[in-house]
Amino acid sequence: MRKQFWIILLISISVFIVGCAESNGESTDPDQKISTQNEEEISVEGHKIILVGTPNFNGEGPSMNMDQEISDSTRIVKVEDVMGTAKKIEKPLDKVNGAPDVFFTITKSGGTKQDTLEERRFIWYQEDGSAVLLADGSGEYYSINSSQAKELKEALNK
Repeated sequence: MRKQFWIILLISISVFIVGCAESNGESTDPDQKISTQNEEEISVEGHKIILVGTPNFNGEGPSMNMDQEISDSTRIVKVEDVMGTAKKIEKPLDKVNGAPDVFFTITKSGGTKQDTLEERRFIWYQEDGSAVLLADGSGEYYSINSSQAKELKEALNK
């Protein structure tokens, strides 16, 4: 009798240990959704976001009113395509007078809580429909024609 008790106890403990090892602390109910930080980080890995704003040059110094966030991949690709075809130019003193019309950033999530800033651009739209872009940080200027500027304006919705 005592031998049977020990055998049943050993089998029970074994079943308990195997059950714990297989579940790894997760629910076995398929309808139950457990939200974890890892799931959130994996789902946004490589996701890009464009923040669009209006430069504000008041007496206290320059600032940005970031009033739009774009996460639509089609619009982001369109913006990147236009930037990729922009022609590098010397600083056009006659075309960048006054405050820029638009400022935008393209940010890429690196799969963590911190995002990686990829691009920062100021845009001056010209009377002829074209535009001048300034790459913030590098100080390089770029020019795009009127059809490219129209595409960029539609994609940024500004």
